[in-house]
Amino acid sequence: MAKKKKPKLPERPDPAAALENLERPKTNWKVVGQFAVGLAVLWLIAGLVSPYVSFWGYVVAGVLTLAVLGLGLYIWRLMRKSSAIVDVLRGATDAEGRAAAIEALKDGDAMAKMAQAQLVAQEDPKEAVAILESIDLKKAPKLVQNDIRAQLAMMYLLSNRAQDARPLADDIRLDAQAQPKQKAMYAAVIGEAFARTGKPQEAAKILEDYDPEDPDYTEMKPLLYRAQVFTWLKMRKRGRARTAMMRLARHDANQLGAFLQKGAHPEVKQLAREVLEKEGLMPKPRMKMRMR
Repeated sequence: MAKKKKPKLPERPDPAAALENLERPKTNWKVVGQFAVGLAVLWLIAGLVSPYVSFWGYVVAGVLTLAVLGLGLYIWRLMRKSSAIVDVLRGATDAEGRAAAIEALKDGDAMAKMAQAQLVAQEDPKEAVAILESIDLKKAPKLVQNDIRAQLAMMYLLSNRAQDARPLADDIRLDAQAQPKQKAMYAAVIGEAFARTGKPQEAAKILEDYDPEDPDYTEMKPLLYRAQVFTWLKMRKRGRARTAMMRLARHDANQLGAFLQKGAHPEVKQLAREVLEKEGLMPKPRMKMRMR
């Protein structure tokens, strides 16, 4: 029997191009306007009720206004930090630029370490995990704690460390994320972690709201299909798992390499080989007859 050849996968997308196209976070002026209108109405109501409650209406309005302004200042500072990090990442388009960016982000806060881990993961996933593990979640800004959990859990899952990913997945709050793309990432990570640690029904329930073919989730399509593969396999629905893996292969066959690495479940490996063979990316072994 001929030896099996390694799958010939298409070239991966150039990460440099993605970094060059990174955009700075933008102020949502629509939301700002809504808050401004809300505060104006609040002060109007305070004026209208002042004959009945004396100055207390203005006190309440003042406290709420200070709270909103404080939150706005907090978010603005995070946006400035995020913009500075994006500027650093834009320069990481080659080996020299990536090394410089990693060094620039090395001694930063939680947001900087997250960005550093993303760059390091391209060459050394284990080091990327170590960087994320070094972040003190209790001291990280609340607005990015779920992002840290999701990114670290994803790295654990890609390394077949589902048991380590599960506690992080348990603490991720889907309702705390408003951006569709990030919310889909959370769902994929939670779904895969749940499916691989004994809760496939809960995983299926979470994933049913996130169609990988939705244009809003294009960047998260591989993660969503991965989660579906594990969920359907655990639920003994091999046909649906095969369909999900087939769609993943057609989107980016490189993603199936993770299913073939050391430590992957035998059933997942077998399914990945079947899909790669069907797609013509892994030649089927052939019997050779020897003439005596």
